[in-house]
Amino acid sequence: MILNDLLMEDDRYKWYILQYLELNKSFYCSLDQICDLLEISRYKIEKYIHELKEEMNNAQFTDIIDLMDTGEIVVHDLSHKTVKKMRVLFIERSLSFQIFHRYVTKEVSLDKQIEALHVSRSSTYRLYQKLKNQLSEENIQIKKNRLVGSEFGLRSFLFGIYYELFNGLKDPFPEEIKQLSRELFQHLVHYKNLVLPKTKEHKLRFMIELWLIRLSHGHFVSDAYISVGDSELVNYLSKWLNKHFSLEEGIMEKERTYLLLFLKTLYEELDEPITYLESKQEIEARQITEELLLFIAKNSSFEIDILLQDNDLTKGLLAINRKWLNYHFRESTFVTKVQRRYFQEINPKLDKMIQQFIQQIEQRQLFESAQEKNKLYYDYLFFLITKISVEKLEEAVYICIDFSHGKHYNDYIKMMLGSLQSAHIQYEERLSTRTQMYLSDFLIDKLPCHQIIWKRPPTPEDWAEFGKILLKVKGESYE
Repeated sequence: MILNDLLMEDDRYKWYILQYLELNKSFYCSLDQICDLLEISRYKIEKYIHELKEEMNNAQFTDIIDLMDTGEIVVHDLSHKTVKKMRVLFIERSLSFQIFHRYVTKEVSLDKQIEALHVSRSSTYRLYQKLKNQLSEENIQIKKNRLVGSEFGLRSFLFGIYYELFNGLKDPFPEEIKQLSRELFQHLVHYKNLVLPKTKEHKLRFMIELWLIRLSHGHFVSDAYISVGDSELVNYLSKWLNKHFSLEEGIMEKERTYLLLFLKTLYEELDEPITYLESKQEIEARQITEELLLFIAKNSSFEIDILLQDNDLTKGLLAINRKWLNYHFRESTFVTKVQRRYFQEINPKLDKMIQQFIQQIEQRQLFESAQEKNKLYYDYLFFLITKISVEKLEEAVYICIDFSHGKHYNDYIKMMLGSLQSAHIQYEERLSTRTQMYLSDFLIDKLPCHQIIWKRPPTPEDWAEFGKILLKVKGESYE
């Protein structure tokens, strides 16, 4: 299910317009550009922009968008935060979302929903049928007012939907569920002395609340992916679950391990006695981890034995693969072509290697969505950038720094370039046959390399020029 499909049509277009304006707020934007992009009339775009302006003013986001007589759209201080908040406003007034949300939280009949929504029966049935079709694409059905499917996968799907829509902006779940969640969350934090950043805290809260909602309606997981030994936390969870849900022993054990698996996935330092069972997912995760390490060794100067002996590297990749194969999360991340191109240009060989490997394992039909594949790409990319030596992977760029101010100024410029270490830069004190970029305040005619002349301490424009040429040189290395 595409999240924006839950929005009403007009609000969906407003959401697209807001996204476009936020991404392009530093550039010229016009009605005609958006008309071409969304393929709808100029009249409708004008209407949406006027409505957006009014709705954003009502939400106390003032002076955000202005439509000029010339057709230019002027954007003032439009942030991604504001765009996210507006989507929450759109989603909460969406009839499709309200129907979906009532099935998740209350499991009430469609007839009762019609009464609560105060809309016509025909309109509600049309939205209901569309929702059923969208859910069926996720292998989820609505039967007797209940969402049914593979329970583990269904919970992961619900988590992805709610976490993406609401983040830390709002908690849409019933108060009694939030109260139970706070009780359990506070015990976990206190007992394990967890110090969670806000992102992990909200992820854990959302997962616990969705878990409690499913338990309260009698939906249970059918499999366990880990086994756990005795501990104070395990005993507490058993007593807590019995107190609030009175579960049979076999069901309680699986639900207890379900929560502990998520805790282990979210908070890797959790020291509970956990053993991963030989499930299909676990076997795949280990196999793919080993294949990726072999793939890296084959396409670089790394030796496979060294990679396999790197405990942090193997454990980290295994954790990424376990998370992917168990949960199939699809939270949004870097998604635009511009963002993707940045990493392709800075780390072209690593980018190509990861893309080729994902294409290779894609043949096994393990991915459930394109968003999930995109997320795995970035999980691999960011982890490997921090864990493996870029010098053994990316071709070096040789830069000669030679300012007339002397050695100390040269060292200062080199220090300022330190943030570009992932680009694998080799610095030279004098020109050589390897020099690809000459950085100086002194112009030399007919040098066989790129020259960058900085007469004074570099300005933002100077840095932009340097970055552009650096990316060009790196691209030339892989042609």
